[in-house]
Amino acid sequence: MADEAESDGDDEPIVELGEKTPVAGQPLARVAARLTWPHEVSRIINQEGESMIRTPSGPQQVESILADIDETYIDSRQTFVSLVEDVIGSGPVAAEGDDANGNDDGNNTTNTDGDVDPEAEAEAI
Repeated sequence: MADEAESDGDDEPIVELGEKTPVAGQPLARVAARLTWPHEVSRIINQEGESMIRTPSGPQQVESILADIDETYIDSRQTFVSLVEDVIGSGPVAAEGDDANGNDDGNNTTNTDGDVDPEAEAEAI
């Protein structure tokens, strides 16, 4: 019976995942999971300040992100994640070699509204 169950999956198409594109930095959730709560911001900086986290604009150091937060004491993991996301934003994270808009050729033709910037597009051509 086990052989029959295994052979059923052979008829389905294989899903190609594409090339493995590296992403610089660590997920915010991983950094938050290594900490215990509650925590003072200064202790977070001592423990994880050197860690690089993934952001929509590229990897950033935890210490530089926490410098933009006015809190001195964070009571929970959820509060930490929320405060950090308020600083870094949320959205897709660019892979190494891509810019924040997903272009891998280095020519950024999209402005902050998501619309094509005619001047940047003309320069790219």
